[in-house]
Amino acid sequence: MSGEHIESDIVLADCYVPAANLLGEEGGGMRIALGRVTTNRLLHCPTVLGATRRAVQLTLERTRTRQVAGQPLLMLQAIQHKVADMATELYAARSMTYAALAALDEGREVHAEAFMCKLFVAESAFRILDEAVQIHGKEGLTQGNEIEYLFRKIRMFRILTGTSEIQRNGIAKLLAFHH
Repeated sequence: MSGEHIESDIVLADCYVPAANLLGEEGGGMRIALGRVTTNRLLHCPTVLGATRRAVQLTLERTRTRQVAGQPLLMLQAIQHKVADMATELYAARSMTYAALAALDEGREVHAEAFMCKLFVAESAFRILDEAVQIHGKEGLTQGNEIEYLFRKIRMFRILTGTSEIQRNGIAKLLAFHH
């Protein structure tokens, strides 16, 4: 669906790793890998935000140039409200991401923030892109249209580094046991 081959399995059968080349302790690789997931969740967010920002720009262009009943689509109050909601949600997602990344840069633990950002950014981006497709109409569904492409790209971020449900589980667990 994304059009890319971003996932694959690496199979190492009968692979010998000298003790000097081990990262951490033998059998502790999963812990090292999972330790990186928090950062990866946050690092996906700017990619999603950039694609979402582009979708908002394309939608604004479309609503300014598409004529309906002799006036730009953007003159309709319903469309104005949709665009306002899209921009507001993008701003909230971006602000949340910047705050979490700043905390990470300061060396603070950001497990809850990473779960929350990944969840909010992915879900917000999906809603924004879905609305962009709706506003673009048939063109938004046409392969080769940038909005259609962005919609497919954004959809996968609700799954990568854990589904939205996994993010919610992580948030709930942290709230229940660490607050």
